[in-house]
Amino acid sequence: MRFLFGLLAIVLTTPIFSQKFEQEVWLGTGVSYRPTKRCSVEAELNQRFGNYGLETVFPQVSVKYKLTKWLRPSFDYRWISSREFLEPYQSSHRINANLQGVYSNKRVDFGLRLRYQYSFNQINSNYDVEFDQAWRIKPSIQYNIKDFPLSPAVNAEFFYDPSNHAEGKQFTRVRYYVGFDFGIQRVHKFSFGSYLDQWINSVPRARLMYSLGYSFTIDAAKKKEETRKGKDIRSL
Repeated sequence: MRFLFGLLAIVLTTPIFSQKFEQEVWLGTGVSYRPTKRCSVEAELNQRFGNYGLETVFPQVSVKYKLTKWLRPSFDYRWISSREFLEPYQSSHRINANLQGVYSNKRVDFGLRLRYQYSFNQINSNYDVEFDQAWRIKPSIQYNIKDFPLSPAVNAEFFYDPSNHAEGKQFTRVRYYVGFDFGIQRVHKFSFGSYLDQWINSVPRARLMYSLGYSFTIDAAKKKEETRKGKDIRSL
């Protein structure tokens, strides 16, 4: 517990030495359908607002599978519409291949995600590397506080550009996150927090994002299990 709050303090008090600083608001809504205990299908809509209003919007469809108790591969597809300044929106497509490792120890959840992302039809020369080709490594920690509705979480994500160009084959950015999750009956899930992007090996640049998300889960596997076993009196 002390380690978690110490890490929170470090991230929140990290000084930003940057020639360019940006701020954005990220909103996300989604629905998840779990037909079986091991498989789930998710649909999301993400919107990102900057200095010029809505700058990026992308729906995403994901398929996730629980291979073992601690290993979960998944696949995402995004259709992205984005613009710079007041220019017209342009579109691109991106796929993510993810491998998520999870481990729980009492009330602490540890996670490690490896992601490979590939974008088709890069929008323009200044387009964010987040929507281009990259390897991403994200370790994370979440703590479930007893008799408290909010679960604090922290993570750091490292971006590596494998492209064969002048600035490729190096780490390009680190993204920090501090936030909270709030669930209601395992069906409704809310999340809010802040991200901080810091570019490395390039012109100093930083970006602060305020994030708010909501998702709804349809658990068909659980309903089938209840039908076979009968309703638990504790759920009445």
